Amino acid sequence: MERLTDALLRRLDGRDLAHRHGESMRLSTVDADGWPHGAELSEAEAVAVDAATVNLCTWPGSGTAANLRRSGQATLLIAEAGALWELRLRVEERPAPPGAPALAYFRGSVESVREHRAKYAEVTCGPRYRLHDADAVLPRWEAQVAALRMLA
Repeated sequence: MERLTDALLRRLDGRDLAHRHGESMRLSTVDADGWPHGAELSEAEAVAVDAATVNLCTWPGSGTAANLRRSGQATLLIAEAGALWELRLRVEERPAPPGAPALAYFRGSVESVREHRAKYAEVTCGPRYRLHDADAVLPRWEAQVAALRMLA
């Protein structure tokens, strides 16, 4: 499968952040020494612009950003629709759109989508988080989502 399902498109649409925040997604990269490197992303850091493209943003000086720049590869793991979904992405850094928050932006092309589902159980959620000050965070997140949708 090389395209996102309808459920994944809804999960990654970046809409209604005020009511949907709280469940993170795991982004895996490989560091310069060949070791796996994990990062938890919010709903405002991974946005699908269509069924074949997932744009990402992260802190520009982070290990995750360095790994994405070096390898151009990432795996995004999402709990959705009773399963774990593994999205393999080819990424390329793109300039931040005008007025966007000061982050590193990457355009991700979906290489593969794998569903991991057990016959005897369903996945009900991924790692959870709670914002300390949603009123301070949500406006920045809205700006990030807008920027991710505008990446060329």
